[in-house]
Amino acid sequence: MTKLLNNRYQVLDVLGGGGFSTTFLVEDTHMPSRRRCVLKQLKPVSVDPSIQTLVQERFQREAAILETLGDVSDQIPRLYAYFTEAHQYYLVQELIEGRTLAEVIQTQSALSEATVLDILMRLLPIIDLIHQRGIIHRDIKPENIILRSQDGKPVLIDFGAVKETLGTVVNAQGQPTSSVVIGTPGFMSTEQSRGFPTYASDLYSLGLTAIYLLTGKFPHELNIDPQTSQLRWHQSVLNVSPGLATVLDRSINLAARDRYASAPDFLQALRDSSMKTVADAAVPPPPPAPVYSTPQPTPPPDVQPTDIAAPTQSLLEPSPGFTPKKVGILSAIALASAVVSFVAVQQLWPVMAGLLAGRTEEPDPTEISPGVSPSETPEISPTPDITPSPTPETSPPVESQFAAIAYSIPTGTYGYGLRYPSQAEAEKRALQECNQRAPAKDCQALFWFKNACGSVVRATSGAYGWAWSEDIQVAEQEARKQCSSFGGTDCKILLNLCSDRVIQSS
Repeated sequence: MTKLLNNRYQVLDVLGGGGFSTTFLVEDTHMPSRRRCVLKQLKPVSVDPSIQTLVQERFQREAAILETLGDVSDQIPRLYAYFTEAHQYYLVQELIEGRTLAEVIQTQSALSEATVLDILMRLLPIIDLIHQRGIIHRDIKPENIILRSQDGKPVLIDFGAVKETLGTVVNAQGQPTSSVVIGTPGFMSTEQSRGFPTYASDLYSLGLTAIYLLTGKFPHELNIDPQTSQLRWHQSVLNVSPGLATVLDRSINLAARDRYASAPDFLQALRDSSMKTVADAAVPPPPPAPVYSTPQPTPPPDVQPTDIAAPTQSLLEPSPGFTPKKVGILSAIALASAVVSFVAVQQLWPVMAGLLAGRTEEPDPTEISPGVSPSETPEISPTPDITPSPTPETSPPVESQFAAIAYSIPTGTYGYGLRYPSQAEAEKRALQECNQRAPAKDCQALFWFKNACGSVVRATSGAYGWAWSEDIQVAEQEARKQCSSFGGTDCKILLNLCSDRVIQSS
């Protein structure tokens, strides 16, 4: 193609193609900057004149929806133009510089749990946004999610509604209907493959995308449980927390009713599982129980081991091994021990009385009886009256303290709330503070944590990362890693805080 499309767009390269669509890299010759764009050429399944008007109307409606979505979120490409030419339909969209998740996995094999969790948490609000407008994406998969080079944010591309519109044909009853099923095998739910996609279908595709990122394997490369037909993927991940595994398992349940009802439910489940993972990591595993051998009693010198009664003998029966002589020896030993104990108590009684009375000062040396000489009989002091100290009041249990950080991605502005009794209050305070600083009032609640610490870092390129942990140094380290994975080369701390205090901010 050498001519200008729509007398405006110069084709530079073919980006991809398949089915009834082809994607081109084009240059807008009507713009002074000769802005580069993505041009998608769509071929209708049928050229039946009786439905061309209907297809045209539906195409215009879907294009208008794409324009609206691109205006409300920067994680959906902007629609610059649409037009029809020679029975071909064209969309001109914003070019997103970056790599698709499929391309990332081709070079890295698999992503860490923290990175996958971050991608999910950034995508779910966008999916919720389109669902609130009654739109189902229909084709969420690794190839349709681009990690933007500028800021590392995942961008959702290639909505399926337009493609489904261009698959319109006339059925046997003369009614227009769609003749194509939009979606990708492996990432498509059962109900969607039958032509009845729901909001839960998008969440199913997102869950499988997350599993692909964790395992580096497409769904058809993983085993299936022969009894439940569920995907077996846990053993294909080197390390995944039980909480995240449970959340993803639910998201890819075969029955739509057993999945998450909405994107916010999915997002909340991820947050809950993340906090549980942090809490579990903060509790050290119990030490192994020591193995002790049962001590055997040491018999008196005059008693042979054979004289000790067997453990199964009744305590009411006389022991055949103890003779009157031996009993006398043991009685003498017991009597001597009692005398020694009495003298020791006599000597230490003033000190004990002082302690019981709640005294903290050192005892007066005159209160401690001197040692008793062999020629003297110790005088027994009367037992003093001891007033028991009042029972101290039980300290109230320490309440959980929540903290949250809100963040404006374009400007790097942040706000935080800490020492709040609930997640909602902490997030509300963080958003309020952030929006007071952000010019566009575009802050979002980045994350929250309970009785833990969080860190946010940012690079001059705009890439950022965040993490939380019981240990602030661990949180900071993970946040830096995340920032680096999104292209940040000079990631620096923006904010470090724990749920009860600010540690560092800039």
